[in-house]
Amino acid sequence: MSLGTEKAAAGMSAAKKRGIWFIALLVIYFIVSSLPANGTTSPEGVITGLTPVGLKSIALMIVAVICWITEVIPIAIASILFLFLQHVTGIMAAGPAVANFATPTFIFVLSSFFLAFALSESGLSKRISLKLTVLSKGSPVKAALLLMAGTAIISAFISDVPACAAFFPIGLAMIEKNGCKIGQSNFAKLVLIGIPFASLIGGVGTPAGSSLNVLTLSLLQSSANVVVSFPQWASLGIPMVIIITPLAWFALTKVFKPEIDTLVGIEDIKKEYEALGPFNKQEAKFITIFVILLIVWFTETIHKVPLPVSATIGAAVFFLPGIDLLTWGGTKNRIGWDVILLIGAANSLGTSLWKTGAAPWIAESVLGGLTSASSLTLILAIVIFTVLIHLLVPVNPAIVSILVPTLCALAVASGLNPAALAVPMGFTVSAAFLLPLDPVPLITYQAGYYSMGDYFKAGVPVSIIWTIVVTAGLFILGGPIGLF
Repeated sequence: MSLGTEKAAAGMSAAKKRGIWFIALLVIYFIVSSLPANGTTSPEGVITGLTPVGLKSIALMIVAVICWITEVIPIAIASILFLFLQHVTGIMAAGPAVANFATPTFIFVLSSFFLAFALSESGLSKRISLKLTVLSKGSPVKAALLLMAGTAIISAFISDVPACAAFFPIGLAMIEKNGCKIGQSNFAKLVLIGIPFASLIGGVGTPAGSSLNVLTLSLLQSSANVVVSFPQWASLGIPMVIIITPLAWFALTKVFKPEIDTLVGIEDIKKEYEALGPFNKQEAKFITIFVILLIVWFTETIHKVPLPVSATIGAAVFFLPGIDLLTWGGTKNRIGWDVILLIGAANSLGTSLWKTGAAPWIAESVLGGLTSASSLTLILAIVIFTVLIHLLVPVNPAIVSILVPTLCALAVASGLNPAALAVPMGFTVSAAFLLPLDPVPLITYQAGYYSMGDYFKAGVPVSIIWTIVVTAGLFILGGPIGLF
């Protein structure tokens, strides 16, 4: 069989598989939406139980999640499709569905890409990563710690995906210079698993660290009219990052003890760093704009300018004459449109779960037994559940869009502030430590130096550390910042 024939056969096989999935999705929707639903809606709009419309919203969400996972239809196209299918199925009129899609969260995700591009284009990300490598002085475990620390710090303020991407090349160069063998080197596994772990951990430091944080806060506000400010989130997130990052590094060094005692190639990296010279104008511009942004974000409660607004204005500054850190021609093809559209669709579908009464019904049916539990037990249960749900649903925006409305309903039934349950989930949805299917670990996984089994092996102790620290931290700090 010729190469062309093999490719044609593979293409037909893939098309057939997608066709089967497409038919299966239609069947799943009609089966789920046809189940008994005896809820009612009063003339005043009060929803009791699960209504037929609420059942349809659950069915559409299930189909959307499966479609995103299997990519039967490209993610970006599927996201737009499910936005308008809400109108076709009678779940939500097109106007409100689109309004719930094009939220400030949608704009923030777009702005976060520009912020990350500006960091890269200025050359500052390369300077930071090279400097941290030089500071290791040839120690493999210290190099891993510094790479993880640097990644976590950057990821706390810039989206976790570009933060991981910024440090991956440095870690990979170090691995290659030391002759690490693919699939066999513990040092390679330590570095290339440590970097995405640190990016995921650092991403919870502030709302700006991940689009999932902003999606959580957006759905919390739209579902329960509860606002959590940038300083409130950061007062929880930054201590978590400071505590969990070194503990995760320590656990990884025990799981993957480096097979080498001293790194080679440090002198080459040192020469590369010295060749950069003093800070250039581009780096100075980025630092100045970024510091101003940080000040604006941390003073949100004073000036009342929401994070998406300030982030968008800050992103636009990079394009201004005299700044010129970014150009549209140089960035438009680098934007992750699939991620942006997925976030918007997840927000719209999640809001529909709340508006149709489906989320309160799910909360009562699945989590009703926890309404009388203590706040500590509730937080622990939510953290554990959110860590484990990644094994079944590796699409984090979908997890957020399902759980936030549901947890808001559970909080109301338990007499708690909805933020007390939604924020722990918002933190933990970033804890994709068990399978490398999240966009962050996929950056380093494609290099081939570690397997899914290696990632899971490293992720189990880190997930345990995460569960203990996040549960204790939120329970202790939640009261002082107003979550309880």
